[in-house]
Amino acid sequence: MATGRVVVVKEYQQPFVIEEYPVPEPEPGAIVLRITQAGVCGSDLHTWRGDMVETPLPSNGRVMGHEGTGVVHSLGDGVSTDSLGRDIEVGDRLMYSAITPCGRCYQCSRGEPNWCSDRGAWSREAGAHPYFTGTYADYYYLKPNHPVFKVPDELPDEVLGFVNCAMGTTTEGLMRAGCKENDFVVIQGAGGLGLNATAMAKDMGAHKVIVLDRLPQRLALAEEFGADHTINIEEFNTPETRRRAVWDLTEGRGANIVMELVGRAELLAEGLTYLANGGTFVEIGDIVRGRTVEIDPSTILSGKKIMGSVMYRPHLLPLMMDMLLKNQRDIPYDKIVSHTYPLAEVNQAFEDSEWHERDTNVSRSMLVP
Repeated sequence: MATGRVVVVKEYQQPFVIEEYPVPEPEPGAIVLRITQAGVCGSDLHTWRGDMVETPLPSNGRVMGHEGTGVVHSLGDGVSTDSLGRDIEVGDRLMYSAITPCGRCYQCSRGEPNWCSDRGAWSREAGAHPYFTGTYADYYYLKPNHPVFKVPDELPDEVLGFVNCAMGTTTEGLMRAGCKENDFVVIQGAGGLGLNATAMAKDMGAHKVIVLDRLPQRLALAEEFGADHTINIEEFNTPETRRRAVWDLTEGRGANIVMELVGRAELLAEGLTYLANGGTFVEIGDIVRGRTVEIDPSTILSGKKIMGSVMYRPHLLPLMMDMLLKNQRDIPYDKIVSHTYPLAEVNQAFEDSEWHERDTNVSRSMLVP
């Protein structure tokens, strides 16, 4: 029987380990992918750092990875098309939804599976059948009825690995916030999420996109993705100087949308000061539980909103791939992934990708089994 590798976190703040399991035959309606790319997402870095210690690990450890793409390895009985009815067969490239909702709860029934109240229903415990439930692996098991979409032939592999997380998450947030023509959008963070958000906001018609980061190479890349202005927080090194810079760049009225894509709680309080009356602050990056921040409620009485957003609705995936096709000559999406590593070097990939309190020349790493 064929076997494959899986990356497992056994203990926080310890190196990941690689385990090997038999590749299962797909049940009726299921698909087994052979992973071709798996991205190092910020949420995975939180796990690697040990920020998630309040979330207990299964006794056998938890498999790692959610972002990525692959090709069909095997199809279960009854599967011959993708979610749009297009024929698929072994070897075809697929984009799959990175969320695993229960499909039965109130939120799922409303068409909001990214808000599923039981997203833990799909076990990621290491060693539990069907074993390949994380993308840091040779294979990935998609349960029956999981949303999948055939990748257009014209899209190169180099622009696929981040679509079903970084691009999807920021697109969902911008859509929920109502991004539209003539808006001023401020993006806190110019990593993989921030670059995707910059390009998508401009595609939605934003008049100005302003990106903040402390790494000059990331800010330069943000300009290639359409940022109209960038602010280096090492130069504008206090919340007040950054607020003044944003207000100067937004013609003295503030931003319509501010997106937090870094994962630092204090940026919520700061980002609210960037907002115009009626503006929306979109919280995406702060996924670690237990962090707090103080705000003055009176500052949001003029119609300002704080909105959380997590992942995306799966039907956005083909729309985003169409957007990639449309803009692939104008936006250097191939530059989002700056480093690739073989699966065996997963710990090195995480060490190189770490940006917290240090500089890195990595914009996004990709594991290539």
